[in-house]
Amino acid sequence: MTWADSGPIWGQFIAMLTPEQADKILDIGAGKGVIVAKVLEVYAGAEICAVDPSEKKIAAMRKGLPSVRCSVAGAERLPFSDSEFDKAYATMSLHHFADKGASLKEIARVLKKGGSFVILEVSPGSGQGWLFRFIGKLMGERVDTITIDGLKALVEKTGMFTVVKSVSLGPRYLMQLTKN
Repeated sequence: MTWADSGPIWGQFIAMLTPEQADKILDIGAGKGVIVAKVLEVYAGAEICAVDPSEKKIAAMRKGLPSVRCSVAGAERLPFSDSEFDKAYATMSLHHFADKGASLKEIARVLKKGGSFVILEVSPGSGQGWLFRFIGKLMGERVDTITIDGLKALVEKTGMFTVVKSVSLGPRYLMQLTKN
């Protein structure tokens, strides 16, 4: 069971993403494609591309979702053209980005002007945030959580996006950005 199986969070995520049938959407940190599959269930006509730095996860996604264009890549270097996407999202992956500021700039590069970027992230002070950091340390993974206010400040500092909406959901938060 994923967070997307729990109605209120999923509903708020989709409301912020507002995908349309002809949208070209980028999933950043897609893992094995669980959220890609769920977005496609809601908006079958949308074209979704997905990236994840794990070759193993991308291979699993290619097997399970052969119609989805996917690439092994991190958020800091996306293998796409400027202004290629209408929308992008990162669900429970921002804490893995090596350089969040550089990642925001790169995501802005591949989004069209006025494009939407939706982030679902774990709150560092929550039990879930603590658990993510603990498990990440055990597995040797980078887990650098950021508060909702810290992310807002970083977004303002980069100047690439405007915060449209942010919602605290206890152990997680959602943020909707628009590319300037």
